[in-house]
Amino acid sequence: MSSVDEQIGQNRAKKKKRIVTSVISVFFVCLLIGVVVTLLAYFPVSGGAGTPEASEPEPENLQQSANLANEAIDRKALQTALNETNQRVSDLVSIPYLSTWQPAKVEGFQGAIEQAFNDYGASNYNRAQVAVEQLNKDIADYQAAFEQAYKQPYENAATAFADDEIDDAAQLNAQALKVKGDYSDALALQKRIDTYHEVADLYEQARVGGVEANIEKQRAAYQQILKLDPQQPEAKNALTRVEQQIKQQRFARALASAVDAIDDKDFGRAQEALAKASAIDNNRSELATLQAQIDAELKSQGVKALEKRIQVFAGADEWQTVLMLAEKGLVDHPDSQIVQQAKQSAVKILAAGKALDVYIERPGRLTDNNIRQNAVNAVSEYSGLTQLSAKLGEKIDRVEQLIEQENQPIDVTIRSDNRTYIKVLGVGVVGEVREKTIQLKPGNYQFEGRREGYRSVIVNVVVAKSGTPIVINVQCNERV
Repeated sequence: MSSVDEQIGQNRAKKKKRIVTSVISVFFVCLLIGVVVTLLAYFPVSGGAGTPEASEPEPENLQQSANLANEAIDRKALQTALNETNQRVSDLVSIPYLSTWQPAKVEGFQGAIEQAFNDYGASNYNRAQVAVEQLNKDIADYQAAFEQAYKQPYENAATAFADDEIDDAAQLNAQALKVKGDYSDALALQKRIDTYHEVADLYEQARVGGVEANIEKQRAAYQQILKLDPQQPEAKNALTRVEQQIKQQRFARALASAVDAIDDKDFGRAQEALAKASAIDNNRSELATLQAQIDAELKSQGVKALEKRIQVFAGADEWQTVLMLAEKGLVDHPDSQIVQQAKQSAVKILAAGKALDVYIERPGRLTDNNIRQNAVNAVSEYSGLTQLSAKLGEKIDRVEQLIEQENQPIDVTIRSDNRTYIKVLGVGVVGEVREKTIQLKPGNYQFEGRREGYRSVIVNVVVAKSGTPIVINVQCNERV
């Protein structure tokens, strides 16, 4: 027996009782109709001749229309629809949070599907079909509204969290979890909210570690941040940089030990230190260079060997090592012109590289006229060192590219009343316009507006790169 038949069978017992009551009612109604007809036969209603007015459709016609509508229904398809809709209601009831969000509506869905089965059992197929269609639409609307009720607060909470508005984020995320307590995205965000202040404290610890030059303290802070909140890209990038610095320091110490051993004429110890450095990073060019110098030291002693090592590292563009060798070498060989010159060149090249790194790491500062001019001056000053250092030449090329990129003209839209005469002080004339777009390089500008009989105005504008169009209004409105 189909589920529709089972539902119908459950309702037939109730219907039998109603049928008996209906038969008795029909008997009395028929008796009353007979009396009325007899009275009308004896007391006809007077009226003019002609066609009688249209009357209400007789019950037989209504029944025939209903029968025709029912006969047009595909009962098999209706049975399938009833079963599917009934299952949809059952599934909705069984889903946590969804069924308890608006329980009155869920109870209404249950009552509606039960009534649809009753209509089918009473052969009111058309009414059952309409009820099923409406119920499916109502369920879909309910599910969509439920999803909106928890997703929208979560999305707003995520935006607030990204803007560091933690109290708002906490309240909005609590709204989402109140509607759907197992929503994974909101649960993940809640963990980030719960650890926000602790993460902020750890960032401060990392900052202090940087000021103290305590790189191990920085690493520990960033590791703890990522343990609490893995979705911290700043901490991930910082940890990568810190670990790279630690690796570089270990490599530098091993390399320095190798150099010290060579200076002490202890080539066995130098070889061991070089092996440690190679275990840390075997792709560094200094390893091959230093190995060559160890071999050279075995053949030569004194200042010539030192000068040879310096020249090799200078040729390899490894000026940090050149500086280290030169400073150590001048202790024992202070009169060596080659070593003195190497130290001077290394100091200049390393200082130039550090100065250029400031502009490369923070290119946005080049929009400032003074900073950009300083960068231009630095490029000019250090260009002569590129013959000694190809790496420095690459940095100079990069800074020149950044200067060019940050110095590109930017659209500035000027709006006025077509009566005010406008100039950009120190640049040129705009004239009398209603709206005009000009291009200005990044910097600070003054727009002057003049109009006969009105007080002149000065508008200060900072032109800088941003995602927001630059629009200014220059109008003389105050009479004099």
